[in-house]
Formats: sequence, C-alpha cells, structure tokens
Amino acid sequence: MERDSTNSGSFRLGLALEGTGWHPASWLLSSVTDAAEVFNGSYWTNWGQAAASGGIDFITLEDGLSLQTDRFGVADRVHDRVRGRLDPVVTAAVLLATTDISEVVVSRNVTHSNPFSVAAQLASLAAIGPGRVAWRPQVSADARDATAVGGSETPQLRPEDVYVPTRIARRLRDLFRDAEEYVRTVRELWRTFPGESLSSGNSFLHRDMVAPLQLTGRERYPAAGPLTVPVLKTPKVAVLAHHALEPYQLAAAVADRVFVTPSRAHPIPVLLEALREIEKLTPDATETEVYADVAVVLGNTDEHAETRLAQLNEAAGFVWAPDTHVFVGTADRLARELVGWREQFGLNGVRLRPAVLPDDADRVIRDVAPSLVGSAVLPTAGEGQSS
Repeated sequence: MERDSTNSGSFRLGLALEGTGWHPASWLLSSVTDAAEVFNGSYWTNWGQAAASGGIDFITLEDGLSLQTDRFGVADRVHDRVRGRLDPVVTAAVLLATTDISEVVVSRNVTHSNPFSVAAQLASLAAIGPGRVAWRPQVSADARDATAVGGSETPQLRPEDVYVPTRIARRLRDLFRDAEEYVRTVRELWRTFPGESLSSGNSFLHRDMVAPLQLTGRERYPAAGPLTVPVLKTPKVAVLAHHALEPYQLAAAVADRVFVTPSRAHPIPVLLEALREIEKLTPDATETEVYADVAVVLGNTDEHAETRLAQLNEAAGFVWAPDTHVFVGTADRLARELVGWREQFGLNGVRLRPAVLPDDADRVIRDVAPSLVGSAVLPTAGEGQSS
C-alpha cells in the first residue's frame, strides 16, 4: 500500500519511532525482550519496511544528548526502562538505504552542536535519499545536556515546568532565538555546494558554483563554508511547537512544517489561530504546513485500550502525562477523529507516537492507515505517484 507522500494535497500520516515506545514503561510490556535489539540496524530496517508497505508517509527519529529519565531533567538509576538511542543520523542512513519509506524526519540538537556539521550530515542523508529527508531542529530543554557534552550552560527547568509550555518557552527564550539563526545558517550553508554544481566527463564540478558565504554581521554562528557535501535535494525543516509564543515564532520564521501539540486546554482550533496570528507578525513568514502530534494507546475496544494504559501506568508507578494529547481507544475511532481534524481544521497531517512497540505501531500500520485510505483522506496505492 505504498503511496506518494510528496502529494501535498493529501493528509500525511507519520509514525514517531522511539525505542520500544513512548510510554516510560513500554519495555516492560513490549514483546521485545533483548535490550540489544533496540540498537540493531535490523530492528529499524524492519520498522521502516513495515511502515513503507503499510502506507505510512514518514518516520521521525529522536535525538538526545542525555539518557532518558522518568521525571524530566532528573537523573535516575532505574533498570527496567529503555535508556539510550542510536544516533538519528546513522539510523536515518540505514532506513534510507534499506527501505522504501518516503521520508525520514531527523531530529538534531541545535543547542550543543554547530551548523556546519549538521548541514553536512543532512546533506549526506539527502545524497543517500534525495527528497526523502527532513530535519527537526531540537532545542535543549534539559540542562543536563550541557554537562553531557561539555557545552555552554543552559537554563535549568524543573519537572513541573513540562506541564506549562509557556514557562518552558520563556525560560529558554534565548535558545529559541539562537535556533532561528542556526536554521538560517544551515540553509545558507546548503547553498554553498549545490547539487547543480556537479558535472561529468573531465570536469567533476563547476567550481564557480561552489563558494563560501559572504558573512554579514552574523555573530552567533559565523560558519562560512563551503560544505564538503553537495546538496542534491534541500531537506525540509519541521519544528515541534508546544503552545507558546517562542516555539511558534521559531516555526513561523524558519519551518516548512510544524507539529502542534493539542490538549484539552488547548484544542486544535486554538493552536491554529495562535500560529496563524504569529505568522502574520513574522517578517518573510509563509504559511506553514500544520500537523497534529498525538500519542496513542490502542486496543480492540475502548475498554481494552484503557486497560492497556492502566497496566502501563501501574508498571511505571505513575500516570503518564506527556507533552501532548494521548488518544486512548480503537484504531477505527482514531481514524474517524483524524478524518474530522482534516475536514474541520484543514490539517496537513498527523504524527502518531505509539505508546508501545510493536503493539501500537502495528495497529497504526495495520488498522489506522487502511481506515484513512477507505475514508479517502489518504490516497490509495498508486494515486499521485511520481514516475
């Protein structure tokens, strides 16, 4: 059921892959029993192949400089949780080379890295899979990241801050401003070695098309280039924006796509209105594609899904309260809700975070995607495919 995800008129369905799932206790209830499997290339290849054949448009991969914790920013010594992850650039390279997934969205930390390295990494991925790479610049919200990598000290957030997006954004205001300049620098660096400069025959490249940037007053990121990797296809930029001014400003200024995080207090219409108003006030902003970002716990019935979530919370020892809406119910009801979001609010797509792998991801691939095809929200196989 492979589809062309480049059709911007369709509703795009994404799957956020993370360890054995997004619930902190996912490891305890997952059928994955060997911890080393999560760090094996075949694990990710299998998910990429399943997603591609099941009609998923894109996969997202997370970045992280500190080990995961149950409580945000507070180190722990628990032994029954997934800790650690493969570098997302390496994982993306594996997926692009071994699967037909239409797009891989790679998260990359921008607080404790440099634009030249990230620009080259993403250009390398774009060479492996032209037109199949997107980038999510990630601001360090966890002050432990600075210690882990020896970077500049960043503001310390408290665990309770994660429930108040505006509090996070205000504390990290300078980091969001830096992120905007960082993304602009990466985009400028991509122009220093365009794919069109490559030639053939006796001439390897058109040398006059490869040149460093003319720096004009940029102080934070004075990288000039040129890159060492030709940019065959410029990656899209996707921003995860919680409901606060600063992340919305970042999205409006530099993003092609934004993932918004609906909640009971801030439903999708409220998020859309705020984002569009900020876009109007942002110089040179264009209307950004909007995707909902939703965690999912799925079951054969609503009661079964509720039972699964209760079991996960009991195993974790606390109630899971992530940074976005948690849908708990059947795949069919989720599909109907997504159809409603598309029809009522004009969303361009959704990214689903499965609570447990393989259980919830399997249900998304097996049940949600076909239901969306049946509702005509997603095109059927072959529709709009490029030759």
